[in-house]
Amino acid sequence: MTVVLCLLVALFAFASPARAQQTVRIGTTPAVTFLALYAADQLGYFKAEGLSPQFADFEGGAEVTTALVGGSIDLAGTYVERPMILAEKGFASKSLLAILNRNPIFLVLRKSLPATDVKGLKGTKLGMTRAGSATDLALRALLRDAGLEPDRDVAVIAVGSSTSAAAALRAGQIDGFMGGEPGGAIIVHQLKLGRYFIEPMRDQGPPFLRNMTFPTLQTSDRFIQSNPQIVERAVRAVVKTQKRLREDPDAAVGVAQKIFPALDPDLLRSIIGVYKKAYFPAITEEALRTVNQFQKQAGVVKSDFAYDKMVAVQFKHLWEQ
Repeated sequence: MTVVLCLLVALFAFASPARAQQTVRIGTTPAVTFLALYAADQLGYFKAEGLSPQFADFEGGAEVTTALVGGSIDLAGTYVERPMILAEKGFASKSLLAILNRNPIFLVLRKSLPATDVKGLKGTKLGMTRAGSATDLALRALLRDAGLEPDRDVAVIAVGSSTSAAAALRAGQIDGFMGGEPGGAIIVHQLKLGRYFIEPMRDQGPPFLRNMTFPTLQTSDRFIQSNPQIVERAVRAVVKTQKRLREDPDAAVGVAQKIFPALDPDLLRSIIGVYKKAYFPAITEEALRTVNQFQKQAGVVKSDFAYDKMVAVQFKHLWEQ
């Protein structure tokens, strides 16, 4: 009887189907900022959680948010203030985890521009990705902090992607660009068109610039309610990926090479060497409060938001794994 029972158990195990892979649609911007999401796919962490991601790439956070509201994506990689902005428009969404726990936005200037401080940017034309984007808000706040009025003292121009920014810089249409990597690497090291001016990830610039925003993984309340297990598995996969990227930066370089094949591996390694210290998922109440206050001062939102209305606290325990 024991032998027969063992054979039946073995037969059942052999016949059991593999874990079904559930499709999850992820929208983000193809930038080093959101590398952990792509790495979770390419390093197998989504698959290990039974998820099959379909990525949709967008040029800016506003487009990502529009897709989330419209329901064409399930998860969004964008900046932490987006749920605040959406809440005031009547749409409920939440951050699930921090993709990076610091602001990765930087400012590059063309090489020939002699400015040594922000006040020296008066009379220039500076680019950012999209109106209302994190790059737009950061640039305007940086200028105001130095006593300059955006659109009067400095022209602020939406130029789209890093590729478009590089073309605009080469053509003399802009004097600098506020964006994210690998845009800076392309402009500074590959095309040799400019120089880094302020990098918050390297502790440069005023303190508010370092903490005014950071990228998070987000979803709508309706998706959390209808697919809590998918959300939990996605969070678990990204947290495991972040741990891997902190401990094994070469894994991050390998993923980045597939996304940005034209960039030199040593250049990517240099960028990731800076980013790896920020691959932590926790979103603290203090960090969210700082972002909220900045958004209010910038006139983007009017309200003070409760932490549990902006962060999906039911998944916080997964940050510690």
